[in-house]
Amino acid sequence: MTIKKPFFRQQTKAEIKRKNLVETVSLADLVGLQTDQFVILQETLVPRGYESARKFMKHGYEVKLKRVYSLEQAIREGKTPVQLREQAFNDIDTRNYCGYSFLPLGRDRRKRKVSLVECLEGARIFAYAHQVSGAGIKVKAYSDSARVRLDGAEVVAEVPSRTKDEERIQLKLVSVPMIDCPEKYGVTLNIGSDHSCGSKRFNIRYKYTDDKESSGIVNSCCHEIAAYLELIQQQWQEMNIIPLQMSQFAIPSQETVDYYLKLENNVLVKDTNLLCEDKLRKPNRAEKEIGLWNFVLALGHDRTFYSRACRDGDVQAYRWR
Repeated sequence: MTIKKPFFRQQTKAEIKRKNLVETVSLADLVGLQTDQFVILQETLVPRGYESARKFMKHGYEVKLKRVYSLEQAIREGKTPVQLREQAFNDIDTRNYCGYSFLPLGRDRRKRKVSLVECLEGARIFAYAHQVSGAGIKVKAYSDSARVRLDGAEVVAEVPSRTKDEERIQLKLVSVPMIDCPEKYGVTLNIGSDHSCGSKRFNIRYKYTDDKESSGIVNSCCHEIAAYLELIQQQWQEMNIIPLQMSQFAIPSQETVDYYLKLENNVLVKDTNLLCEDKLRKPNRAEKEIGLWNFVLALGHDRTFYSRACRDGDVQAYRWR
């Protein structure tokens, strides 16, 4: 059995039930719960028609950032990822979403998909690395080649694990925008890595017959996001804003972190399919993803996922406990 380090520990169902039960509030209002209160959602949040939460995370509605189909178009439109996210996040409706996605332009044309849960977990690893002595994230960018302008840099990283007694995670990010040039608008779309943790390795997806886009997909995970956040901070200190400006990963605000922690520690779900007597369980990953998108719908992009705090050192100091 894997045991999470204390920084990443969630409260158990038993611990949550010892709190004061309050009447159900809307998903967006959960952040107003006191630490000694909890709510029970009376039904699962995953829409009907999906066999499981895992199926929803693979095939649910995506928030699709505006597609571009050539480097020339990307340069001509000149939209940074944060501008594209702002437009897409502010245009969402009441549907339940499983993440956001964008399309690359390079040889690897597999769609890139990012979950808000992974963005939160990446920010949590980043904070852990700076708040716990000896944790740290190591990043080294290789950006001296003339090809970096067209292909982006390669960044070797070492990220702490969330699990006790597990070795640190080594990975390499590729197609990382580092140079302020027109080609950066294409480079950022091709971002990828050689990393393959469990959440990526077993996230196998085959398209439905009416899907317009191919089955091939690259899911970003929290370890990659934590490494990229470290790179942003490192480069900002060296007066290079490009990794932040062209980041494909949404950086949460402290307000969004507080909301996420309420989903983990102050919410139970009534699930009639359970065999236990009280029919209660903690929210699964899909339900936390749906909750985060409801939070975005209620407060908008800028309050939830538009943060300059990474460059100013605030993300590393976020409160997670």
